[in-house]
Amino acid sequence: MIDSAPSDDVGLRERKRRQTRSALISGARALTLEHGLAGFTVEQLCDDVGVSRRTFFNYFPSKEDAVLGLSVDGPPEELLQRFVESGGGEHPVPLLEALLELAVVHADRMGITREDYEAMSAVLQREPQLIGRMFAAAEPTSRLLTELIAAREHLPADHPTPRVTTFVIGGLSRRSLDEFFAEGNTLTYPQLLHRNMEALRYLFPAPTGTTGPTPPIPQNQDPA
Repeated sequence: MIDSAPSDDVGLRERKRRQTRSALISGARALTLEHGLAGFTVEQLCDDVGVSRRTFFNYFPSKEDAVLGLSVDGPPEELLQRFVESGGGEHPVPLLEALLELAVVHADRMGITREDYEAMSAVLQREPQLIGRMFAAAEPTSRLLTELIAAREHLPADHPTPRVTTFVIGGLSRRSLDEFFAEGNTLTYPQLLHRNMEALRYLFPAPTGTTGPTPPIPQNQDPA
C-alpha cells in the first residue's frame, strides 16, 4: 500500500492536469465562437474557467495556442525514449509497429473528443487565419519525430527515409482522426490507425522471402 502512494499521486496530478488543460481549451474555443478571437482576453478566459493567469501560462504560451490546443509541454520523455530503444536489442520492433504505438499513446494522452473536433472545425471556419498557425506549430513536432526515427534506425540526420516516414505517418494519423470522428463510425482510433497502416503495408509489401520491413535505401545510392 505504501509503495502505491506515489503512483496514485502521479495519476491524480495527471488527471487534474488533463482536466485543467481541457477546460482551458474548451473555454477558449467557446469564447472564440461567441466573440471572435479578438473579442476576449486571457483574463476573461481564466475567470470563466476559474484558474489564475499564472496557471494559464503554465499550459499555453498564448490565447491562440489555447484555442488550438497547443500546450507548452511536449510528449513525455520516457515515451520518446521507449520509441528509440524499441529499435534495438535482440528482438527490435519493426518501425511501423513502433510508430503505431507512439501515435496511439499520443492520441490517448491528448484525449480529443467528438465535441472537441467539431468545436475546432467551427473555430477554424470562423477564424481561418489560425490554420496557418496550426500548421506552423506542427513543424517542430515533425522535426522531432524525424530526429527520433533517424536515431532509432541509426541513419544520418540528412537521410531521406526519416523525413518521408514522418510525412506519411502524419497523413495516416490525420486521415484516421477524420474517420474516427466521421458520422456513423463505430471503430476506435487505434483500430482505424491499424487498418490504415495495413493498407500501407499492402501498398509497399516486404520483398519475397523477408520477414521484416523493407530496409531503407542507403545514403547517396540509387534504388535498384
